[in-house]
Amino acid sequence: MRILLIDDDEQLMNVLADKLVQQRYAVDVANTGEMGWEFVLLFDYDLVVLDWMLPDMEGIALCRQIRGKGYKMPILLLTARDRQNDKVIGLDAGADDYVVKPFNFDELTARIRALLRREVNVASPILQWQELSLDPKTHEAKYQDRLLPLTPKEYGLIELLMRHPQQVFSASAIIDNLWAGEDPPGEEAVRTHVKGLRQKLKAAGMAKDTIKTVYGVGYRLKSNDEVKQTTTRVTDNGDRDKLNNITQIWSQFRDSAFERLAVLEMVAASAGQLSDELQKSARSSAHKLAGSLGSFGFPEGSRIAKQIEILLGHNPIEQTELEQIINLTKSLKAQLEQHPFEKTVEDELGKISLLIVNCSHDTNFSQQLVKEANNNGMKTHLASIPAARTILDRESIDALLYKIVFPDGEDLKFLEQIHQQHPQLSIVTIAQSARLSDRLDLVLSGGGLILQHPVSPIEAIETVAESIDRGNTAKVLIVDDDPQVLLFLEIALKPYRFEITTLNKPTRFWSVLEDAKPDILVLDIDMPDINGIELCQILRSDRHWQHLPVLFLSVYQDEKTQDRAFNMGADDYISKPVTASMLANRILNRLRRSRSY
Repeated sequence: MRILLIDDDEQLMNVLADKLVQQRYAVDVANTGEMGWEFVLLFDYDLVVLDWMLPDMEGIALCRQIRGKGYKMPILLLTARDRQNDKVIGLDAGADDYVVKPFNFDELTARIRALLRREVNVASPILQWQELSLDPKTHEAKYQDRLLPLTPKEYGLIELLMRHPQQVFSASAIIDNLWAGEDPPGEEAVRTHVKGLRQKLKAAGMAKDTIKTVYGVGYRLKSNDEVKQTTTRVTDNGDRDKLNNITQIWSQFRDSAFERLAVLEMVAASAGQLSDELQKSARSSAHKLAGSLGSFGFPEGSRIAKQIEILLGHNPIEQTELEQIINLTKSLKAQLEQHPFEKTVEDELGKISLLIVNCSHDTNFSQQLVKEANNNGMKTHLASIPAARTILDRESIDALLYKIVFPDGEDLKFLEQIHQQHPQLSIVTIAQSARLSDRLDLVLSGGGLILQHPVSPIEAIETVAESIDRGNTAKVLIVDDDPQVLLFLEIALKPYRFEITTLNKPTRFWSVLEDAKPDILVLDIDMPDINGIELCQILRSDRHWQHLPVLFLSVYQDEKTQDRAFNMGADDYISKPVTASMLANRILNRLRRSRSY
């Protein structure tokens, strides 16, 4: 459990922190109210010990601020103020306990334990993740009721991951949580403890990769979807879970987006005295915002950031250009302060896009198909043959469901054209006739999977889902220096059942490539140390990997950059921002054309 001490008496807090660390608590110390508030925003605390008299503000005001923002952790006020009215004010402000200085350390730590026990009992006494359970009161971890022989640091690590099962923790974040108040070790210590914990979990019967490595980012628990790998239907709840995951990612990286915005605001405040270092940093920030914001439902923000990046590429920057940057930065800030993107994500993210073509004019059956598809989290279009052609040219479609009563020349010609023009499309036909000759005509025309009428809407939609899932177990390695983009793509592509490996440090590319053994590589272009085009060039010079399909995913849309990518061996090129459906279809299309897949 993690405790925050906020007091400007450094000697007193060091003694208290040492005693709490000895009792296996993680402890952070802040000596001002502002620093304490920053800690509260950054970390999840189980308890806060707060002095009333702080150098920059009253602790009672900070207590009200913490409660006003909805934080529920227990707060213990520690103060020299011992009037009865002071205690009433402190408790009314949201404190759970009140201790007067000078105090007895043993009594204070006993009060802290009591508050933490109360919090554990109120919340959930047992942490549960699949068949792994953890009891914070006894510091015991069990798998299928069998006690795991964990060291204190291994216990702390699995507790941290179970309390935040969707979050990726970097090595430095794990050190901050597990070694708070102690001399921090190197990152190698984290890898050693992760390895030891994995071995003990595996010995108990759990999967070897229960703790998943997100290359270049950190560690997290393997998601339920990754553990099961058996469900082919996407339910409403599953789609909502994906939306919640993306919302969590945006919340996790929202501060990062505003930090990049702050760099741009420094340019605006430079009054024309812009250093080369600041200009370079600002251009990098604008580039990353341009590449990531569109994926989170801010397409206009992505466009504005791209304009700023272009202006920052000029040297020197003219006064008129600086004024443009100032105005664009204000517009970008307004975009980021809007209500975040739920509707956009719900419409676009990770949904299977289904086009239903009904030539039998059975309106009732068509509506049942649409309803069942929507119930399974699919984005549906219902159209006649002429309208279907337009939709296929305009939209990114994953599957086509085609109901025909009597296959004739027009029906078969339509199927043949669609199969030739959209080879990546999964096609399912519902045919009235079961004659062998009709089935042969449908197959030769690209009819895909054939269902015999009558068929229930549930069976038809399940067949569509199966047709998309079939064979989509390709291994995809995505290299991008922006962790925000990588986490987004990892979750967004889940419905397409790829095995995703992500990497945000291109200098580790070769070792990760050989470890992941991907079927296709997705590369960003502008990255530090070594860019994507250079990585592609190196790949094409290797005898073993020279034929690996390479798809570039970049914010650059100019023909010169695209020509460079293709000249160095790219197989495809997509400009950011991109929908999950479009990226998945381009990956599948490239894999189908590759002899190695």
